[in-house]
Amino acid sequence: MSTGDPFDIFARFGVTSPLTPGQNVANGRAAFRRVTRLVEETPPPVAEVRDLEVPGADGPRKARLYVPNDAPETGPLILFLHGGGYAFCDLDTHDGVCRRIAARACVRVLSLDYRLAPEHPFPAAYEDAEAAFDWLAGEGAAEVGADPVRLGVAGDSAGGGLAAALAQHRREAIRHQFLIYPLLQVVETRKAKQKLLEGHILSAGVLDWIRDTYVPMREQRHDPRVSPLLANDLAGCPETFLASAELDPLTDDGRVYADKLEASGVTVTRDLARGLPHGFYNGTRVLPGSEKAFDRAATAVGAALKR
Repeated sequence: MSTGDPFDIFARFGVTSPLTPGQNVANGRAAFRRVTRLVEETPPPVAEVRDLEVPGADGPRKARLYVPNDAPETGPLILFLHGGGYAFCDLDTHDGVCRRIAARACVRVLSLDYRLAPEHPFPAAYEDAEAAFDWLAGEGAAEVGADPVRLGVAGDSAGGGLAAALAQHRREAIRHQFLIYPLLQVVETRKAKQKLLEGHILSAGVLDWIRDTYVPMREQRHDPRVSPLLANDLAGCPETFLASAELDPLTDDGRVYADKLEASGVTVTRDLARGLPHGFYNGTRVLPGSEKAFDRAATAVGAALKR
């Protein structure tokens, strides 16, 4: 991040950014956990929050269920996949985000603690997401009160890329995908327009690091499970809400993906948050306009899932 960046929420609270060159992963994870508690408004209340374990691709994974107020015994559910460049963040860093989605969308949310890089490179995160979703769509539905014909997927940043990939591979079972400034490809990380956005959370150098850390094997980087933007067959993918930020280098990829979905007959709702950077869903206390944009999106997603 550049010095004096108004969106450097880490510097605002005296914390070294996890995205600083040379920062080790353990320190970066601690920084995310510390700062996210400081930059979010208190989310609306929900009826229940419950920790549980769900199947992953290589054994059980931690998960957290959010049940909104006045939820029916069985209803729509969103599988949420957190962002953090495939290397950072967890159930706690995105606890407020999930509470807000559950409360504003009025649907259950199940947040998954998938395996992280560099300890677990591609395709570990995707395979954990797929295993958890298959459980939700089958025997797990009754345990969490999910209606298996009204399942959605959601995620921010890297988690948005995971959600998009999962929606491609399980399109027949997913009713809706909620993509929040998604990271949709790791092949091209350096673009001319991106220079204008350097310093606003993401940069070409950060994207290079994410790519090299999560997908160290070059021959895997075109795989649609990590670069869903490159998939050719999108027909039959679920209805989509794509939330993006004006000051985000990933916004152009999101626009292209929305175009491809629409060209394949998929209904897409686009919501561009003006004057906001990548990651603004985690900064409702310090980024003006972020809470309003967040609530607007969650309300629309809930309505789509309950149709």
